[in-house]
Amino acid sequence: MIFKHLFTPKWKHPKAAVRLAAVDKLDTTGKDAQVLHALALQDSSPEIRKKALHKVNDIVLWWQAYKQDQSLKELAEQHISSAVLNKNKDLSDDIRSEYIDKYASTKLLEKLAFSEKEIQTRVKLLKRLANAKLIERAFKEGAESLQVALLPLLEQYQLDKAVLKSAQGTALTEIQNRLEQQRLAKEMPKQVQQQTKMVLAKLNALREKSDYQLVDEQAKALLLQWQEIELKWLDEDEIAIVDDKFALINQKLTTHLSKLKSDFDAQQAKARALQAKEQAISQLSDAFHALEQQLTDAIESLDETKNQQLELKVSELKNQLACSEFSQTAELTLLNKQIIQLEQQLRQIPDLASANKQMQESLAALEQVVPATEVAQLDDTLAQQKQAYDQCKAVLRQLPTSLHKPASERIHALSKQFKQAMAPLIDEQQSQLKQARRKGKDVQRLLDQGRFNVAFGVFNGFLEHYEKLTTNNQQQLEKLYTSLNEALTEVRDWQKYAATPKRAELLARLDEKLAETDVDPKQRAKEVKLLRVRWNELGRIDTEEEKAQAEQFDKKIEQLFAPCREFFAEQEQQREQAKQARVQIIEQMQAVAEQDVQADDFDWRQLETQFNRLSKQWRASGSVDGAVYKTLSADYKRHYNAVNERLKSYHKANATLKQQLVSQAQQQLESDDLAQACEQLKELQKQWQTIGFAGSKQEHTLWQNFRAHNDAVFAKRSEEFELQKQQKSEQETEQQARLDAFASVLHNDLSESQLEQLANEVSQLQLLPSMKKLQAALLDKIAQLQQNLVIKKDQKKYDDLIAALEQETALPSLWLQGSKTTKLSAHQLLLRLEIIADIDTPDVDKSQRMVEQVALLDAKLQGEQVSFDQCLTEYLSACSSQIDSTRLLRVLKR
Repeated sequence: MIFKHLFTPKWKHPKAAVRLAAVDKLDTTGKDAQVLHALALQDSSPEIRKKALHKVNDIVLWWQAYKQDQSLKELAEQHISSAVLNKNKDLSDDIRSEYIDKYASTKLLEKLAFSEKEIQTRVKLLKRLANAKLIERAFKEGAESLQVALLPLLEQYQLDKAVLKSAQGTALTEIQNRLEQQRLAKEMPKQVQQQTKMVLAKLNALREKSDYQLVDEQAKALLLQWQEIELKWLDEDEIAIVDDKFALINQKLTTHLSKLKSDFDAQQAKARALQAKEQAISQLSDAFHALEQQLTDAIESLDETKNQQLELKVSELKNQLACSEFSQTAELTLLNKQIIQLEQQLRQIPDLASANKQMQESLAALEQVVPATEVAQLDDTLAQQKQAYDQCKAVLRQLPTSLHKPASERIHALSKQFKQAMAPLIDEQQSQLKQARRKGKDVQRLLDQGRFNVAFGVFNGFLEHYEKLTTNNQQQLEKLYTSLNEALTEVRDWQKYAATPKRAELLARLDEKLAETDVDPKQRAKEVKLLRVRWNELGRIDTEEEKAQAEQFDKKIEQLFAPCREFFAEQEQQREQAKQARVQIIEQMQAVAEQDVQADDFDWRQLETQFNRLSKQWRASGSVDGAVYKTLSADYKRHYNAVNERLKSYHKANATLKQQLVSQAQQQLESDDLAQACEQLKELQKQWQTIGFAGSKQEHTLWQNFRAHNDAVFAKRSEEFELQKQQKSEQETEQQARLDAFASVLHNDLSESQLEQLANEVSQLQLLPSMKKLQAALLDKIAQLQQNLVIKKDQKKYDDLIAALEQETALPSLWLQGSKTTKLSAHQLLLRLEIIADIDTPDVDKSQRMVEQVALLDAKLQGEQVSFDQCLTEYLSACSSQIDSTRLLRVLKR
């Protein structure tokens, strides 16, 4: 029995584990495909069915399993759902529609609603789901066309406000219009009611006003506002009520306006009469003022010859006033009094001429005062000018009012002229006086603070300003000068008395400092300076003892400062070193400036590096004396500027070249050949790298512009790629539809010629490379159907043979055409048939069966192919009428 299952197909083995392992060895093409289909749908083991389904991975087969295999239904549904979501081309539209309409879960429908490309299908799915949140999400994520299709659902679920910010184009306009209409429908009735109430109230309030022009103007404006109110937002009853109110108020307002108009006309007539009166009074007043001006001119010129003429004009004016119909009015009564005064002034002209002569003499005396040119003359000149000025003022008071103004202006002009001429001396005196007062206050403050030595110095300054003052100005400071002089005299006496012990104390302190060993030069210099200040504060050196102390102080202070001299000498040496370093930097900068930049192999990068390095070294160099630094800095800046100008020119030239590249890059935006444009941009990028630095201000801006144009072209090319990709996707969809159309007509009832014709048509399709695999799969399916036809024909041969054996009729001639050259006997061939079909052999032939089994194994090892059909044909041809029907039928039915 060790060879019992040697030639039995493993997928038919009774053990599930063996069949499960056999599935892995079956091919998805050829005869094995039918076996896998049968195992996937008919095998008793769910594991084997599952494995076969995964092996074949045919969506139609998964669909059959979904409908008939309860144990694998959930797994099959996952594949069907995935195929539906991913739009698997092998899934027919009928199966897809049936699954979606009858079996698809809500979750799947939600996914389809967001993955479908067909807008109407998506809208249909969303309408079926009836989920407001999903509709809102689909609208926000969708394009304008989908948004327009979803507008009815948005209105049904009141989602306009929620999706407004995401709306686009036509959808946005429609939503905005709907929201605006909703808002208006909600707000306008109330707003219209408010408008009608306000207009009616204002119209009614006009009845309380009495200004005809104002009421008429406002009434017209309010009537215009009433006409602009959109009463259509109110219902019919409200409109009728509002119209009735308006008609009533308008009628009352019309009556009120008629009354105001009559009153207004009466007032206008009265105003015209008043205007005539004012005109008459104005004419008489103008005549009076003209006459008054003539009289003023006569008085100023003191021309007595014009008296008679002026008297005649005054008399005529009086007659006109008396004949006027308004002569009794207050205005003309006052004017009459003024005319009387004018007559009196006319009679005073001779007296006025005498007063004016005296005024002219006083003005001449004031004008003759000559401004001083020296400080010594200042007091006398000011006194003389004041005397003449007072005389002019006294005479001015005696003049009549009409002569005051010109005389006063003349006095003012002469006074101003004198002050301008005297201004330098007066200002100088005021400045000296002000500074003397300030110095005097400073002296007094220093005395109060006990700072006597400083007070002596400030008092000397006070004396300088005091002595520059005139006698009159010195009198203003006399009291201050006397008090300060007395106080300082007293202080000088006391200071003399107290200075002797303090000098001894400072000398002792010098000895202490000289005894110190740990000396800080900078601190010691400060101490020396402070001791020198304290010594000077002790006042003047008068006696021999004080002179000896002063000599001793100078000697010790010099010893105390000795360490500082060494320190400052070292500092001077460091400054000298810093000076030499700066000189070297200047020489190096000069060498850089003298380089020949016109050479072909000149390295600008190296020049810029050297320039930056030297600039940094100059800033880091030590300090030097101010005068030395000024000289060195001038030389350095001269060479620095020379190099800097060259670099600026170099940067400017580079900026120009890079700007040209930017312009060329910008031109590529207009190119129709984006591939060529991209290549051109790459070439421009290489050129950019060869151009030097364009300066800190220009480099970044130019690069950003250049990069922006590059990015724009590459982005445009990406958009073109996306468009090509979309077009390719559309072509793939179209070609997929054509393949699906061919796949939909495939079924087991097609004839061999029909399958051959279908195979030819599919082979002749011109498809994209990405669709070649699907084309090959479809051709494989057609080949499988053709193979199935062959199998059916073979099966019919066996069925006819079995029927002939059972009915003991003549065998079909097809089975009697075997080769007669075989050396095997009919019994051997029958044993081989039983071995191949895995049928038990009677016990008497088991030994012989073992021999044949070994022979078959040996033939297989030798590469010979021994088929079941070959053995059967040879057996039937060999045995003819001596066929063992019973054993042969067992083999055939197996």
